[in-house]
Amino acid sequence: MGTERKENGERSIGSEVDHFIYRVPKKNHDAMVQINKQFADMITKYGATHLVFQLNSTKTPMDGIANIAKTISAADDEEVWLELILYRDRKHKDEIGTKMRNDESMGPLYQQSLNLVAPGTGFILGEFTRIIL
Repeated sequence: MGTERKENGERSIGSEVDHFIYRVPKKNHDAMVQINKQFADMITKYGATHLVFQLNSTKTPMDGIANIAKTISAADDEEVWLELILYRDRKHKDEIGTKMRNDESMGPLYQQSLNLVAPGTGFILGEFTRIIL
């Protein structure tokens, strides 16, 4: 793969993406935003793109489609967040992974984020390779 494409003339989209889905108690929203800003500064320094989204609807649009908030059992006082890290290709992903593991500030930042997600939960990770350009 390794092919890149420009979306809207701005961002280069690579062939590898890590996605994280997690629940954040609404009371921890601002603190989690700050953690993600710190993480974004680090990961973009290494050359990856970092995006964070908050689920804005828990409605089910039609039969046969489940809302993700129901799938991960989000409570009314929790938000569902989606975090994406985009890489050019597998080699780039591996290089950044090595840099992150060698960065001593990553461990404490990760622990802080674990303390902010919904109690008894963590992060749901998916590593994807793009199959359609």
